[in-house]
Amino acid sequence: MEKIQFGFNLDFENTGRTLLFNGTGDHKVPSTSKALIDGDLFRVAGRAIGHSFIHGGPRLTGLSPAMLQLIVGSNQEFAALELADCPDTDVLDVVCVLDSQRELTPQERCEVNNLAFGWDLPPINDNRRRLAEKILQHAVTERRRAQMKQLRKGLKESGVLTMIKERPALAEVLFPKSAEQVMDSQTILKRIIWPMPDSEDEDDRSNVEETCLVTGFLRDYIEKGSSQELQQLLKFWTGWSIPPQHLYVEVSPEITLPVASTCLTTLKLPLKCQSYQAFKENLEASVRSTEFGFGMI
Repeated sequence: MEKIQFGFNLDFENTGRTLLFNGTGDHKVPSTSKALIDGDLFRVAGRAIGHSFIHGGPRLTGLSPAMLQLIVGSNQEFAALELADCPDTDVLDVVCVLDSQRELTPQERCEVNNLAFGWDLPPINDNRRRLAEKILQHAVTERRRAQMKQLRKGLKESGVLTMIKERPALAEVLFPKSAEQVMDSQTILKRIIWPMPDSEDEDDRSNVEETCLVTGFLRDYIEKGSSQELQQLLKFWTGWSIPPQHLYVEVSPEITLPVASTCLTTLKLPLKCQSYQAFKENLEASVRSTEFGFGMI
């Protein structure tokens, strides 16, 4: 389930990581990657989601309400869509242009028509709002018809789809809001690249011991931390609530409080720390000092 939520370490399209679902917050939608569709991976995802739910495991969070309607069996024409459901910025630009009240420039009209013609939609006309709705519907639902078919098939094979059809409200239990996402310690720990102190110098041996002590404090903090505490730590560490492929730890004698280099996904810890309680208080003070991150704007 972790791979379905946060992505696979597969480099299908030179991205370094392959996400099955794109988008932010509670507006995630299936990826349009042809490699994923051809590999029937959404069917595999559906089976994994269903079996994890049946056995009390983690659930996929943040799925778009429009996708929930499609899983339940609502008509795609009437699926409630929002701009946030479309992760494609080029499409969003076109929709916003059509929704504006101003006169379009020749270049904007050309961009709108090129997108519409590419999807067998009518060219721009007096009813710009209707065309914007059709473009958004095609971008969000029509381009994801095969993915949702595979996902429903996987859910059916696990026995969960039948339950959802009988009790549609169960879909919101199977796919909870992103705020209900549970972060566990192992998800973070197995991504950490720990510092590797290695010195034969007598003068450096004390630093090696202190480094091991401080990194041990961090491991203890992560293992004991609640889901909310771990999410806050991750946002401080990376600026985002989604765990990256690697998390780096450095120990420095030049700082007195933990600091983070979010672009490098690196957490820097002070070398001098005599007790776990002092380490915990310093780390939590640093985490609280940062109110905003990429995932919190």
